[in-house]
Amino acid sequence: MAEQPGAILPRPLRRRRPSFVLTSLIDVIFLLVIFFMVSSQIVPFSLLPLGPLAAEGPAAGAPETRSAPPIAVRILAGRVAIGGDSIAMAEVGDAFAALKAQGATSILLMPATTATVQDVVTVLEASRQAALGNVTVLGRRSDAP
Repeated sequence: MAEQPGAILPRPLRRRRPSFVLTSLIDVIFLLVIFFMVSSQIVPFSLLPLGPLAAEGPAAGAPETRSAPPIAVRILAGRVAIGGDSIAMAEVGDAFAALKAQGATSILLMPATTATVQDVVTVLEASRQAALGNVTVLGRRSDAP
């Protein structure tokens, strides 16, 4: 076939530059935000105010007073052992109030491996309500058997 004088030449193919598409990246970030919002707990936790460190000692110039030794409190699963007596968690506040009335100012909390975090928090809140001034929580070393 002979070329016709008015024939249009085919357009040359233009190379398209690959472009960075943000749409899929934004979708992934949005899905991650939704996932973390749904998976996190939206429960108001009670705050436990922590006082100054016990290692600081009395203020300079303050008279040194001897206080009673701390009372050992063993925290078990749903129960507390104080001086050999096993007490239910619901009665811990009353027990601490009785200890405070007897002159106790400090307690030493020893959570057992069966105690939950909620058990420890319940005992800490009861000690705060009883106005016990010095509360020490002992933990087990992670390399201990």
